[in-house]
Amino acid sequence: MAGNGSEPRRTVTSKVVAIIRSFDPGRSLTITEVVQVADLSVSTTHRLVHELAAWGILHRGGDSRYEMVQPLGSSARRDRCVDLRAVAASTIEDLSAVTTNDVRLGVIDGYQVLYIEKTHGGRPLSAFSAAATLPAHATALGKALLAFAPPETVDHVIQHGLRSYTAATVATAARLRHVLKVTRLRGIAVARGELLPGHSAVAVPVFGPAGEVAAALEVRLSDVSSEMPTTVPALMIAARGLSRELGRVGGPMSPPAPVVPAGGPGERAISSAQVAVPRLADRLGRWRDRR
Repeated sequence: MAGNGSEPRRTVTSKVVAIIRSFDPGRSLTITEVVQVADLSVSTTHRLVHELAAWGILHRGGDSRYEMVQPLGSSARRDRCVDLRAVAASTIEDLSAVTTNDVRLGVIDGYQVLYIEKTHGGRPLSAFSAAATLPAHATALGKALLAFAPPETVDHVIQHGLRSYTAATVATAARLRHVLKVTRLRGIAVARGELLPGHSAVAVPVFGPAGEVAAALEVRLSDVSSEMPTTVPALMIAARGLSRELGRVGGPMSPPAPVVPAGGPGERAISSAQVAVPRLADRLGRWRDRR
C-alpha cells in the first residue's frame, strides 16, 4: 500500500533518494502526492520534505506544492541573481545617494545571506559572489529575510547553530524567534553591533510577484538614533518600488500589502519622506499614483 510499503527496512538515505526521484524536471507535488510516489508514510514524508526544503533542495510554493530547486551553483541560480541585480541596480544606487550610506541587497542562500553592495561614494555596485555572504541571524539583512521566510528556513538556520559574534548577537533560538516576530510586526529589522562592534544597520523585505519574500534591502547606519527617522521612510519607499518592479517582471500579480499599516505612523512617515527625499520618491514612489 502506498504510504507504508517496505519503509521499516529502508534506510534514511534511501527514503531521501525516493523523495528526490519523485520530482521530475518541472514537476511539483504536494506532500500527499510524494507519499504515494515515494511509497513512504505521511509522517516520514512530511519530516523529510520539510528538511529538504530547509536545506534549499526543495522549494515550497504558495499552493503548498513542492518542486526541485536548481543547485546553488547552477546557471539558473546565477541567472536569477543577475536578473535581480539588474532590476535592483538603480534602486540601490539611488538609496545610497539619498541616505549617504552603504546599501546592500541580499537573498537567502541556505543558512546565510548572499548579497550585493553599493558603498556610498566608492566602488560601483558589486556582483553576487560566493565570497559575499553574511550570517542570517546576526545581520539586519538576514533578519528581514528570515522574518518573512517559510518556518523551515528559520529552523534550518537554527539547526546550523547561532554563532555569537559579539555580546549583542542574537544567539539563542528563543530570542531569534522573538526578534523575527517583532520584525514581522514592525516591518523592519535592526541590528546594533551584532556582527561587528559598532556596526549597525536597518533592513526591510522586498517581495516577489507571488507575495513571497524575494530579497531584502539594508542601509548601514553610523548613528542609529539620529539616522533612523529619515533612513527608514526612504528604505521603505525603495523596497516598495522594487517589490512592484519585481511584480511586473515576474508576472501580473502584485506584491503583498505594504509592510506598514495604511494610515499608521509608518505610512505618515513615508508621506513625509516623499517631501524630505524627493529624488528617491520621484524615481521609486510612483506606485502611490498607480494605486
